[in-house]
Amino acid sequence: MTAVCTLLASAQVTDWPERIGLTLGVVALIGAVLGLMRWGWVRRGRRQSDIGPLPAVPPISRAPGGAAPGEAAPGSAVDVTGVSARYLGATRSGDWLDRIVVHGLGVPSSAEVTVGSQGVWVLRSGAPDIFAAATDVVAARHDRGIAGRVLETDGVLVITWRHGGQHIDLGLRVRDALAAEELRCAVDALATNATNQSLPSDPTLSTTTSGDSA
Repeated sequence: MTAVCTLLASAQVTDWPERIGLTLGVVALIGAVLGLMRWGWVRRGRRQSDIGPLPAVPPISRAPGGAAPGEAAPGSAVDVTGVSARYLGATRSGDWLDRIVVHGLGVPSSAEVTVGSQGVWVLRSGAPDIFAAATDVVAARHDRGIAGRVLETDGVLVITWRHGGQHIDLGLRVRDALAAEELRCAVDALATNATNQSLPSDPTLSTTTSGDSA
């Protein structure tokens, strides 16, 4: 019996070098994977140097009549109060795999989204806030994926806005389906209002209208 215990103890001791080697190998493998991910992140950031810094985020203004954005404000059709969401990431519009990593746009985070007459606020925790001015808001839609992440059908609210001379898609995960649809409608209404306001300043439209009148 003593001999058996001695052999077991010896086996346990002799296993330590192998265990240590295996542990170091796993640590080295994890370090290599993280290093490759970091290298890819930096390389992607260099390719995205054409994307300028995020615009300044103004304070959320009060809606007409003194109501906070999202409250029932007289004559306001686009205001939606802060809605809890998960910011998933951003891509160049039209390519849901082209994840943008510069200026903190690639950092997933919890967020609160507000739509007001000035634009769209995405206030994030632990990452830079995002503001899309009303004149830069293009559209909103429900989709199933963003930045390489796939969810269920219509599980992602995608807001498209103009920034730095190009269109960018922002992906938001809103758990409440009704709130997600309310946000989509509000952003679309904001984009439509901005488009309608810009039409009279279009020289081509003015020329066409004048010609038709003549």
